[in-house]
Amino acid sequence: MKVNIYTKDMCPQCKATKRWLNEHNIDYQEINTTNDQTAINHLKKIGVERLPFVVTDKGNLTGFQPAVLEKLV
Repeated sequence: MKVNIYTKDMCPQCKATKRWLNEHNIDYQEINTTNDQTAINHLKKIGVERLPFVVTDKGNLTGFQPAVLEKLV
């Protein structure tokens, strides 16, 4: 399963989501939007307004939601 997580620096929910993924041995690719205008534009284009934004084969979610993460990974 492919997992991408859009994050930004100084984001407590982003850090919590990455920690949860690490604790559950789930590989992911991080896209840090802090200095990545292309990623920011992509998120705006698809209507994402808050981070983290997690993208999986089974669905997407925003924010730190452990119960939803369990269902998506």
